[in-house]
Amino acid sequence: MKVYWFDKDDLFPAVINCLEESDVVLDIGCGIVPQSLLRPSVHICCEPFVQYIDHLQEKIRTEYDRTYVILNATWAEVVDLFPHQSVDTVFLVDVVEHLKKEEALDLLKKTESLARKQIAIFTPLGFLPQKHSDGKDAWGLDGAHWQEHKSGWQPEDFDESWEIYATKTFHTTDNMGKSFDTAYGAMWAIKTFKVASEKNNINLDKKLNIRKVHNLAIDIKGNGFLSLFIFFMRLTLKCINTNFYNILYGYVLKKTNAIKRVWPL
Repeated sequence: MKVYWFDKDDLFPAVINCLEESDVVLDIGCGIVPQSLLRPSVHICCEPFVQYIDHLQEKIRTEYDRTYVILNATWAEVVDLFPHQSVDTVFLVDVVEHLKKEEALDLLKKTESLARKQIAIFTPLGFLPQKHSDGKDAWGLDGAHWQEHKSGWQPEDFDESWEIYATKTFHTTDNMGKSFDTAYGAMWAIKTFKVASEKNNINLDKKLNIRKVHNLAIDIKGNGFLSLFIFFMRLTLKCINTNFYNILYGYVLKKTNAIKRVWPL
């Protein structure tokens, strides 16, 4: 596999740059903090602990930039629940270290069949001890069992089909805020799948145009933009000429002063 090393502050920007736009994201074991690196149209959060689900539902109640689907399911249940290539990207953020390595590797292999585009894993570099003896987790909830670390991961645990983005200094405190004597690193492991068919490539520009309009509608506040949003959606869905679309899109942005961009898109 290819391994890229970064300073702590450069790690996440590098990962964001290599992630592909996704319409449907499967976020396994998200806890109360769903991934925020991508903004999909549909964000499926799978979480096994009911208390986390209750807090998650409250947290997303006022978020309107995507459609959330919340499932009470373990990772093992997820791989049996979702069909082959049924989502674009699968996220496993701070998940694999909570399972024994043999179990996690087995589930990871099964998870590969679910994604059309990418799988993105974030985990400490090496074994980072974490255990709560009083039954309470860092949020004061009863999730100590789910927060225990059971394995440590290195780039060598992934085969040549993965790319590793890592830093040697990331975790300077434990999840309760207590400083470590020596900092722990962290890494992203990302596997990218080739586009399944030529049809997907043909429709890519159309999807990107829809994504641009969707993001613009979110970024500009106020109900007055709704009719303009619908207008652009209709134009996009009719596969209008790309240059004409960019001219209109740029004109609206300049008039609304919503976003500053370099044209053409």
